[in-house]
Amino acid sequence: MKSTLVNTMMPMDKILTKRDGFLDGFPIFLGYFSTAIAFGLVCRNVNISFFNSTLISLTNFAGSGQFLMVNLLANGALLFELFVSVLLINLRYLFMGAALNQKLGDDIGVFKKIIVAFSTTDEIFSVAVLKPQKLNFAYLFSLELTSYTGWVTGTMLGYLIGVALPHKLQLALSITLYAMFASLWGHETRKSGYKILIVGFISAALNSLLILKLNMAIGWSFVISMLSATLIGSLFIGSEDE
Repeated sequence: MKSTLVNTMMPMDKILTKRDGFLDGFPIFLGYFSTAIAFGLVCRNVNISFFNSTLISLTNFAGSGQFLMVNLLANGALLFELFVSVLLINLRYLFMGAALNQKLGDDIGVFKKIIVAFSTTDEIFSVAVLKPQKLNFAYLFSLELTSYTGWVTGTMLGYLIGVALPHKLQLALSITLYAMFASLWGHETRKSGYKILIVGFISAALNSLLILKLNMAIGWSFVISMLSATLIGSLFIGSEDE
């Protein structure tokens, strides 16, 4: 955190280096590493192989989206349901990418932008966008690679740790998924107040109704509930609140 604050306040004419990227990315590495351990354990708990668990983190690098995907997969959701659900929850990265694109230096062409876009997460965006100067590829690549390494290695270690943990403890760790979304919901509640609580309650009630009363598949019920919450939220929480 200290290194991040120091680098954020650097003069605008200072060129960001790979070392700056590593120093800014190391706190993110620690946070991702610990969270990814829980993800690896959850994958093992739902009988996803070590190879596939690692492959998911290698090709996605999206914490909340990955937890959601594994949860839906464990409940028998179809591939299309997985695709739509993960797409919706990751749509925020489109807006982050658009904002970050305005700060990219001239040395970042189309191919390098693809690399940067793949590894842009909430925390990486927050660190990078606060830099007063233009962002070069060396800095961004170092920042993102450091964070990405924490997520992938944490997933691998979490899966391997599961070998030594009792099965009941592994089942208990599945609560990580709900804890992650609860923290996101709490953050939004602080910004939007009671209105976001009402939207969340309506979405949860609709999801329960579709599953328990109409026997709808959990994947489709989640997609419908998410889209409904998005529509209700856009109408109920006005532009002034945002």
